Amino acid sequence: MTLKEVYKDLFYIGTAVESIHDQFTNNEIGNPDKEALIVREFSSMTCANEMKPAYNMGWNSPDAREDYLPYVINPNAKKMLDWVRANGLKMRAHVMVWHSQCANEAFCKGYEPVFEPVDPEKLKENPRLRFFRKLDPVCFVDRDTMLKRLESYIHSMLDYLYKNGYAEQIYAWDVVNEAIELADKTETGLRNSYWYQVIGDDFIYWAFRYANEAVAECIGKYASLYGIDPADAEAVKRIKPVLVYNDYNEFQPAKKQAIIDNLSREGHGHGSVVGEGLLGGIGMQGHISDNNDIDEYITALRDYAAFAPEVHITELDVKCTCSNVNREYYQAVFYKELFERLIAERRNGVNLTSVTLWGLTDDNSWIRGADPLVFRKDLSPKKSHDALIFAVTGGDLGEPEYVVRDFSKRVFDFETPEGAEAKKPEEFGFKMRGFGECIYSTDEAHSGKASLTTTPRFGEWMGITYDISDFIGQTIQINAWVKSAAKEITVSLDREFHAPVLASVEGGGEWKLLQLSYKVPTDQYSVRLFFGTKEEDLHHASPLFLDDVTIELIGQEESFEEETNIAAIRGAGHLPFIFVTDRESVDGRSKSLGVTRQEKDATISLDVSAYVGKTIDVTMFVKTSDSVIRVGVDGSEPVLCAEVPAKDGEWTEIHTTAALPDGALSAKLYVETDGRADFFVDDVFVKLA
Repeated sequence: MTLKEVYKDLFYIGTAVESIHDQFTNNEIGNPDKEALIVREFSSMTCANEMKPAYNMGWNSPDAREDYLPYVINPNAKKMLDWVRANGLKMRAHVMVWHSQCANEAFCKGYEPVFEPVDPEKLKENPRLRFFRKLDPVCFVDRDTMLKRLESYIHSMLDYLYKNGYAEQIYAWDVVNEAIELADKTETGLRNSYWYQVIGDDFIYWAFRYANEAVAECIGKYASLYGIDPADAEAVKRIKPVLVYNDYNEFQPAKKQAIIDNLSREGHGHGSVVGEGLLGGIGMQGHISDNNDIDEYITALRDYAAFAPEVHITELDVKCTCSNVNREYYQAVFYKELFERLIAERRNGVNLTSVTLWGLTDDNSWIRGADPLVFRKDLSPKKSHDALIFAVTGGDLGEPEYVVRDFSKRVFDFETPEGAEAKKPEEFGFKMRGFGECIYSTDEAHSGKASLTTTPRFGEWMGITYDISDFIGQTIQINAWVKSAAKEITVSLDREFHAPVLASVEGGGEWKLLQLSYKVPTDQYSVRLFFGTKEEDLHHASPLFLDDVTIELIGQEESFEEETNIAAIRGAGHLPFIFVTDRESVDGRSKSLGVTRQEKDATISLDVSAYVGKTIDVTMFVKTSDSVIRVGVDGSEPVLCAEVPAKDGEWTEIHTTAALPDGALSAKLYVETDGRADFFVDDVFVKLA
């Protein structure tokens, strides 16, 4: 089955692709095999780059004037439009107004940019800064001139597309993209872009107004070209695109509210985008990872659906966070749950009309290395493709492969022995978050001759990550020497959102010891640490150095404080009811696990699968009114490890060792008593004996 067959009655299922040109030989349009895959699997297509302003603004056209900015179609955009039309697909057009990939000349008097000077020393340190030069406001045109340029660009763009017969293919336009950036701390939450600086805080309104006016004008002018009576509202829908506001991190509550507020805001003598009926839909980009909170995403989907006529998921990709053999499996699990939830919302009345994957194959994704898509380099479908099918048909993805964990102590001094070839940091599990890579520095070292650093960082979100997935559910000790001129150096979990700082030290350009004891969450299948900085200037990121890192297992701690825990029901015919409670705990202030049963063979087990094949040292506390407490290794033939008298009405400490069988896929301890009274378990601690 193909994606477009399965989703034909639900929503457009699309992909974002590019045209082969110049050195970009890995792109899709122009490659017969990739083209065939697109036609077979998808009902919708987006030009990932070719229709962006930078490549279609005719500021250097003979027709350009100070108050007239024409649309001059990029040859590759035309090639892709022709391909879509020839192959019977629909297109989501992307994008009219964006702060990035937009010609600097568009904002300047006479279309001649003047740039603010760049510090020569910083440029020498980081040559890529020349690509981030800022326009000097002295060269900006005035608001009225910029509005005329915006109007003329949108009108000439749509006029060209209607006149040349593309209107039936284009069912939606991203009118404005990524206009909200809370980190810029503007009064309205708008990004401090050139659009904002030159026009003001209502540039979104004018973009949507001009787009709506241009669509209406073109329908009246060209409807007959498509055999349509412009007075026939139903027929006109064939050539009337949905006009969309599109953004990323759109599911975060603060960002979501800022989007809604800006589209609702009136001022400057006019109404709002929503109030004047100019908004056709909200685009949720959906650049996420396989450990994101799906509930938060679905909540945002519902909120946008209540706010706008329809919702599109416009740029979906799901980064793999797992680093072992189950990498594709866990991504597929996430894709399946996400699409199951999307389908349920669609069937419950949410007007989700389009879902677009941002890319075709992993090797040509904008985030190469994260393998976020559903097809591999060789065009073969991944398990995630099955996941999208199974979300509709109800198929089963099976179980993950068993992975043996490495609990050995990790020591990294980043030195290369004399005569040996240096290993890449990735071989040790270190990667850079963001575009770039981890590299060795011989200019800085806490000890020896080298430390770990990165290629230039351009924001706090970029830094060094390390995989600690082997220690999931375990408590570890982390020691690392760090150095940066930043205000603060931090370590947190490598999550895009909701990643609290685990530990920090002051920066200042001196080597500092960053250390912590940390319980790795039990409800994850992949976890990475993130070493980063907090900067005085949010638009600058200082170099970061890491040296003499040690990571060591302490043991498995379970105090029943998290949403998930290691306990499960156990029994042969009689099962207990288990619950986390704050009525009982060893310290009198936290929580414990409660067990209620009617028969004494209704007991519990504790998952210690991470220690399969090893001998463990176990400590726990149990409280019961029964006389005896027993702890052992569970299985077809349970092995008793400890039998102790219970202290009536008090917590009883139990300490024992247990040899866990080798070669098994799982291992569990059992806890039982000699009666059927309720009992409570708290502060379980397991370590290697």
